[in-house]
Amino acid sequence: MVRYLNPGGHDYGKENNDGYGISLLVFAIVYTIIFLAGCVYVWLHRHNPVIRMRKINLALISVLTLHVYLIIVLIVYPLNGKFPCGVEFWVMSIYLPIGIGLFQAQNQQLLIVSREQNQLIHVAEAYKPMVSDKGHGVGTPRYWAYRFKLWWNSTSRQGKYESFVFAGIVIQYSRNAYVACCNLH
Repeated sequence: MVRYLNPGGHDYGKENNDGYGISLLVFAIVYTIIFLAGCVYVWLHRHNPVIRMRKINLALISVLTLHVYLIIVLIVYPLNGKFPCGVEFWVMSIYLPIGIGLFQAQNQQLLIVSREQNQLIHVAEAYKPMVSDKGHGVGTPRYWAYRFKLWWNSTSRQGKYESFVFAGIVIQYSRNAYVACCNLH
């Protein structure tokens, strides 16, 4: 059945309690129960070596963020306008990129662990000595550039990758705040 396309949107319309809407709600509830049971199982067995080598906190946060996005997408049809149409845009522009970014950071961490394990096979000396401090006064731009260089050289690949993901999240929130300010004023 083709519905009439309302140019004003479907804000605060009648709920869709047909078979499709109810089946979406049932699927969302059953899937959430199974998903949360899996998260609890992984959390309880986080000391297992296979799970411990992964950053389980990062993995759970990423899949929980994507799960929240999925559930909101699944309940949009049955609720049919119980919230403004703009809410779906904000959910899509915040939860989805952050969830994908966190999931990619967790996958990158596994790749880095794998590469470091391969390097340990071939490298006899894995220790890197710390660089001596050659700063030129606290608070100067040269000092902070030097401190950043020290941090960048001493941090792992995972730390560098997570800093890029964090920068992407900050850029995404800044863009959304700018769009909200322009649209609301």
